[in-house]
Amino acid sequence: MSNTVSKFKLIDLFAGAGGLSNGFEQTGRFEVIGAVEINKEAIETYVYNHSNNENIIIKPEGSKISDITKIDFKQFLDSKNILGEETVVTGGPPCQGFSNANRQKNHLISGNNQLVKEFARAIDEIRPIAFLMENVKTMNSVKHKFFVTENCGGIYGYSSEEHLNKIIEVSNQNIFWEMEELTLIESKNHDLEPLIKELVTSKINPVLFKERHLSKMRTIIRNLKKKNLYTIEKINEIGDIKELITEINKYDKSNFKEVELFNDVILNTTEVLQALIDHKHDSNENSLSKLSDFININQLLRYLLELKNEKIICFGEIKVSSISEEIRVSVQVKSYNIVQYLDAFFKYLGYDIDSKVMVASDFFAPQNRERFMILGVKKEKVYNGPVQLPVKYDSDQLPFTVFDAIKDLEEITPKKDIKDNRLPYSVTSHTTRMKKYYRLGMNENIIYNHINTDSEPLSKQRFEALKQSGGKNFHSLSDELKEISYTDSSRTQNTVYLRLNYNEPSPTVINVRKSMWQHPEKPEALSIREAARLQSFKDNYVFIGTKDKQYQQIGNAVPPLLARAVADQMLKIIGENPVKKLSEEFN
Repeated sequence: MSNTVSKFKLIDLFAGAGGLSNGFEQTGRFEVIGAVEINKEAIETYVYNHSNNENIIIKPEGSKISDITKIDFKQFLDSKNILGEETVVTGGPPCQGFSNANRQKNHLISGNNQLVKEFARAIDEIRPIAFLMENVKTMNSVKHKFFVTENCGGIYGYSSEEHLNKIIEVSNQNIFWEMEELTLIESKNHDLEPLIKELVTSKINPVLFKERHLSKMRTIIRNLKKKNLYTIEKINEIGDIKELITEINKYDKSNFKEVELFNDVILNTTEVLQALIDHKHDSNENSLSKLSDFININQLLRYLLELKNEKIICFGEIKVSSISEEIRVSVQVKSYNIVQYLDAFFKYLGYDIDSKVMVASDFFAPQNRERFMILGVKKEKVYNGPVQLPVKYDSDQLPFTVFDAIKDLEEITPKKDIKDNRLPYSVTSHTTRMKKYYRLGMNENIIYNHINTDSEPLSKQRFEALKQSGGKNFHSLSDELKEISYTDSSRTQNTVYLRLNYNEPSPTVINVRKSMWQHPEKPEALSIREAARLQSFKDNYVFIGTKDKQYQQIGNAVPPLLARAVADQMLKIIGENPVKKLSEEFN
């Protein structure tokens, strides 16, 4: 076993604000040599916390954007004169799953799922000594799928049947992809059948395809599904709907054979939208019914375009069938589970693999966050096997709580302006079990990012009511305080106006500003630093950007202590040691 303090070269993909790589860096055995991230504010935070080194962000040659789809990782290694076997790769590619059952999203499969393939491609090109991939806890569920595509080069090569067959031949595994009938739309209007049959055999573009138009239409549909009559008062909303009407009316209908049917759909749609603007709309149900044909037609056209653009192989013709009271449009494709594919592919590349859902509070983070992890180590580098992700630490200290995370900050009043980013830290009481960890590396008695929202009067009233009653969340409020701004308050999530409990770990940290999370003892919003503490960031990790962007970066992050636990385990497997083990940090 090596006793050196040399550092492995770390490449951080989909880096965000840097929670995952920060956990690895805390071991003292990893040094980030490059990170991939496309979000501007997250990049600012990442760069700031890496000695303001802007070159740490990997960009394609000649580009100012860190777009992973255009990065040649072999070229990157060559430019650094580094071998893949000197590196470790971490990353959490977004994975929003197969959305056929969630059709208002307007995608058959989230484009973000392609980023999982980009992670696989990076491992293929870099061939690191080890890697860690993290994702949503449900990643291994049936909704997270890939489709078999044409083998036309680039990322599509990683989902072609030729590629899949090669994997199972080499690894001696069973075929894991299968035929599936994919439902594109279901319509209750049988009069549309001739138009639908024309569309599935044509090459006609969607009426609405720009995201801002689709987003506005989704908002309209959502409001029409509510109990109270949908009325529009804001000038910007009226402007948005006028823009929708203009976009729909300028659509080229000259190639349609069933032009009368199509014109009827368009006319019904623009009449509903115009009635909303003119305040002549009198029934949510009727308006929703009139819009349903347009939504289905536009959805179908988007799906057909997506099948083409994503190179998804369709087996047989697209089928239009009458089933009971509906017209259904469907197509035969081949699909497979994302995790099953990754497991087979990484083993094909020569890695031993382990995967499971891990809970952050099992590893000293004061939060019950669950994340799906895949750990891979090159077979020839496994010295202390087998390859297994760490199990919950056996410690009578666990779990750490919200009290341990933020109690000492209770004495310091948060500021409201992000310019006030340095506050004096002179706390002498409240020495929690985590305080030493958080303050490690702070050379000054200051606290960064202790800033919260200057809440509206209604929010302050709700915060005070929850404090006085000992309430837990929005549902603990009186009907008067709930219904003043929520049409159907029963549908509000339990995480809205969540009042934290000092005696428990935090629930999964999200954008706590949007969800109006409340301090356990004070009738006020949680500060940015308090949210960062719950995620187990040390106080010397500074967040950059607007207030909302800082909250969002924290909500998207991997808890560094969770990442550090996996880093410790990775080092053990490859015959190395951290400078200081996580299990020793809180002794």
